[in-house]
Amino acid sequence: MSPILPFWFKQRQCKAEAAGDDTTLKVSGPNLGEAFVGIARGDNNRWRAFLRQSADGPEAFGTDLEFENAGDAWQVAFELYRTSTIV
Repeated sequence: MSPILPFWFKQRQCKAEAAGDDTTLKVSGPNLGEAFVGIARGDNNRWRAFLRQSADGPEAFGTDLEFENAGDAWQVAFELYRTSTIV
C-alpha cells in the first residue's frame, strides 16, 4: 500500500522516495536531515511503524503491533519523523 503523505509533509517541502521495498521510505526535507520510515506486519496481521536514522541501522523509534491496517501505521510512521526532527 502506498502511503498518503500528510498535509504538513508537503508544507515543509519534504520528499519521500522508495528505500528498497514497499514498506520503507527515505524521507528528507530542508534543514531536517534524512531518515527512514516504514511499517511492518506481524504474525497477528497487525501493523507497526518505525523510524531509523540509516537504511540498515537500528530503529530509533518504533511502535508495537497495534494498528489494524497499513494506512494507520503509515500515519504514525510519518508522525514519528515529525516529532523526532521538526518539533
